[in-house]
Amino acid sequence: MKKQNNVRLATLTAMFAALIIVTTAVIKIPAPLGYVHVGDAVIYLSACVLPGPFGFFAAGIGGALADLLAGYPQWALPTAIIKVLNVLPFFLIKYAFKNSSRRDKIINLPNLIMLVPTALVTLGGYFVANMLMYDTGAAIAELLPNLFQAAASSVVFAVLGFGLDAVGFNTDKLLSVKKTG
Repeated sequence: MKKQNNVRLATLTAMFAALIIVTTAVIKIPAPLGYVHVGDAVIYLSACVLPGPFGFFAAGIGGALADLLAGYPQWALPTAIIKVLNVLPFFLIKYAFKNSSRRDKIINLPNLIMLVPTALVTLGGYFVANMLMYDTGAAIAELLPNLFQAAASSVVFAVLGFGLDAVGFNTDKLLSVKKTG
């Protein structure tokens, strides 16, 4: 039964990585040094839904592959690091409330509060990456597009989360294996 659960978890992680790639590399708005997207919404969602480190894997792999597929290979490594760090606030809050009924819903006060530190991770991470790859002026110029990306992704996350909560989406139920016969 545990093997079936691991296969389901790996499949769900791969599905989230693929959704991150699509919402990042396909649905994008060009910016001076890269592009703006709402793929972070799916990263936030995967961080809330996937147990343990699986959200880290989906975010890092999905974000890096999106940059490779979108034609920005220079951003693959910085993006992988930043996207893994985007998951960290959600992971910490999930761990802090692991025995709470607040885990039953995707959209809850702790997860909504975590949108602030994860936005700061996006802003700070890409600011540092732009400074290292280009210069301080470029890093400053990219702050506004990155802020827009974090804000738009937060709104899309809330809409998707409310929708999944409304239909009763629950990872624990999805991963549970029922005995037959």
